[in-house]
Amino acid sequence: MKTIKQSLSLLCLILAIDSYSQDTPTPLKQNNLNTTIGLGLGLDYGGIGANILYYPLDQIGLFGGVGYAFAGAGFNVGAKFRLNAKKESPKIGPYLIGMYGYNAAIAVKNASKFNKLFYGPTFGFGVDFKPKDKGRNGYWSLALLVPIRSSDVDQYIDDLKNYERIEFENELFPVGFSIGYHIKID
Repeated sequence: MKTIKQSLSLLCLILAIDSYSQDTPTPLKQNNLNTTIGLGLGLDYGGIGANILYYPLDQIGLFGGVGYAFAGAGFNVGAKFRLNAKKESPKIGPYLIGMYGYNAAIAVKNASKFNKLFYGPTFGFGVDFKPKDKGRNGYWSLALLVPIRSSDVDQYIDDLKNYERIEFENELFPVGFSIGYHIKID
């Protein structure tokens, strides 16, 4: 499991560096788009929830997400680094993302007293898709996320299996996905 996470993390880093190196870097500059609100699914939305994203600079956005994570209310805060922010209005915008917040949810059917959220860092990369219609003020965002989970998660699952005789139908995935729609509000 650790080898898969490390391999995916390395792949994400290589793809991001390759994507960024194809364009010459530009100095940081103020952004025309300041704030968006997004609805979606994924860690950056707190599970199934909402995300508010503020861009103080073209390349860097700061966000917070809150939502329902099956085992309770989930939250995440983090930053998004756009790789082609120097273009005026790119239709496809790749980005790197890093956050801290919930990155594992253990939900036990018919025994909610065992439900638990775990917190830690998550990293990944994604792409924003803007519509061709310039009159629209929204865009789709997709991401592949790699949560860095502590050993406490596996220990908790093992304890539930061994001491509470709870059977798990699903295992935690080593990667997560995110999809959402953002609307410009500023």
